[in-house]
Amino acid sequence: MEIRHLRLIKEVAEKGSLTQAMDGLFLSQSALSHQLKEVEKQLGTPMFHRLNKKLVLTGAGKIMLEAAEQILAELDKATIAVKKHVGGDIGTIRLATECFTCYHWLPSLMIGFNREFPNVEIEIHPEISTDPVKKILEGKLDLAIVSCEVEDPNIRCTQLFTDELMALVPADHPWTAKKYVEAEDFAEEQVIVHSYPLHTISLFKRLLIPNGITPKKVIPIQITEAIVEMVKAGMGVKVIARWIIEPYLHDKRLSVVPVTREGLSREWYVATLNRPESPQYLENFKAHMKCNIKGACKVSVPS
Repeated sequence: MEIRHLRLIKEVAEKGSLTQAMDGLFLSQSALSHQLKEVEKQLGTPMFHRLNKKLVLTGAGKIMLEAAEQILAELDKATIAVKKHVGGDIGTIRLATECFTCYHWLPSLMIGFNREFPNVEIEIHPEISTDPVKKILEGKLDLAIVSCEVEDPNIRCTQLFTDELMALVPADHPWTAKKYVEAEDFAEEQVIVHSYPLHTISLFKRLLIPNGITPKKVIPIQITEAIVEMVKAGMGVKVIARWIIEPYLHDKRLSVVPVTREGLSREWYVATLNRPESPQYLENFKAHMKCNIKGACKVSVPS
């Protein structure tokens, strides 16, 4: 039994004859007659009585019509869902970031995206911060926000924005007299970080580790407000994106100092699987992030 046979039974039952069913099925009367004989041969019983040139369902035909209506309705529903999926109107995006600071701007972008694509569900996996790219390759994530370009042919990276990292210190800290701080200045400091491992943090990866510098102490704190209070109390320094700390700098107990003469910045990327059949809704989300990131945080967006 094939889908065309189900469509035939439904159309003939509604129209009452093969002649009337021709227009709806776009087949000749002889082709429809041949198909009907195929069905009746397979099932071993007639589907229709021939009464005064009109085809009327038999008992077996009524059973098949009920099944045909259910199956064809589900098939139509599935077809529409697939078209919406391909067209970017429906789907699920599983995402994570390698840095908790991204959650400062990510929710506002998600809200804006869902206004435009209400049937695309976004799942955030905050527990995946260490090597989210690996989870993409394992099929456990669809998208990751990372602070360095990934050198893997299976991963496609789209540049998102650039942010400047500054040293946040108490207003009376000795660093405030400096034009900038260097790697060795961190040797006697308690350095606050959002999370481990240290080799994934820009300050350590690009400045401290290459220069062989180990801070006096490293303190992990994930909540920005708690970090600010720790710094104000003189209990540590924090290298943080300027756009994150900007709202807190009205407090005269805080100050920021550039890191190195050249400055310390990060390039942020959206990482996804490098595949030609990438779902359209995923491409839509990447485009939405690229277009709206400047409104979510004060950063430099590549043209």
